[in-house]
Amino acid sequence: MRMTVLSSLRSAGGLLRALRQRVDQLTAMLERQRRTQAQVEAFSANVAHELRTPLATLITGTEVTLRELDLPPEARDRLGANLEELRRMQGIVGDMLFLSRAYGGQRARRQRVDSLAALAAEVAEYHDAAVEEAGLSLRVDGEAAGDFDAALLKRALSNLIANATRYGSAGSVLRVGIDGHRSGRVRLWVANTGPVIPAQRLPRLFDRFMSSEAAGGDEPAAPLGHYGVGLSIVDAVARMHGGAPFAHSDERETRIGFTLSGGMSGRAYTARRSQPSAATLPAPPTLPP
Repeated sequence: MRMTVLSSLRSAGGLLRALRQRVDQLTAMLERQRRTQAQVEAFSANVAHELRTPLATLITGTEVTLRELDLPPEARDRLGANLEELRRMQGIVGDMLFLSRAYGGQRARRQRVDSLAALAAEVAEYHDAAVEEAGLSLRVDGEAAGDFDAALLKRALSNLIANATRYGSAGSVLRVGIDGHRSGRVRLWVANTGPVIPAQRLPRLFDRFMSSEAAGGDEPAAPLGHYGVGLSIVDAVARMHGGAPFAHSDERETRIGFTLSGGMSGRAYTARRSQPSAATLPAPPTLPP
């Protein structure tokens, strides 16, 4: 009996040593991954920072050249196309720098926001022309208040509305939802009817340079000239507020949004925005660089 107990103890000791060895190996692997990710983020930030000045110089030079009165029409068209691409590249670089800072640990600058519904309505107004052109209408439902970075929320909501406008079915209604809870958690989301995104692809929506179309297929290429960091920015804004992104898609609707901490529920609110008759685009909301 004593020999049996000793044998069992030796066996258990061997299992514990093997388990401890596995845990140490896993810890070391996770630490290597963390260091690698930190190096990638630092590299992205450095590249983005170094590209900002030459891009600004090229944009300014092109704008000055386009002001010349004796410029041939063909050259003016070519320079105009180049200027558009340079500005697009400038936007990509700015987004890369923002994402590097966000994933590097930068937190949201929180200030009191008394009405998320009013904030959402302001962002929705900026998208009126694009929503009308797509044959859609837009509605804001729900209300909440709390301490948030308003500029970051505008940026995230703007990306969500633009994404829903791009893929929404003509004649349907885009819905911006605000769900406040007593726990202090807030859910912001935008829903549209349109193509269903396969469930196994939904987590990839928030990867950099991934689009909704690419997430539904096998190729990670951004369609229609969209470079695919809009939803990554949504992910970053959520995490800077202590939240996380989420996505759901079925035959009824595709709903993409994010959660926040630091809020409180508010009175019920519904704002319906029919298709505007005026083609004038309102002044855009202030978004962080």
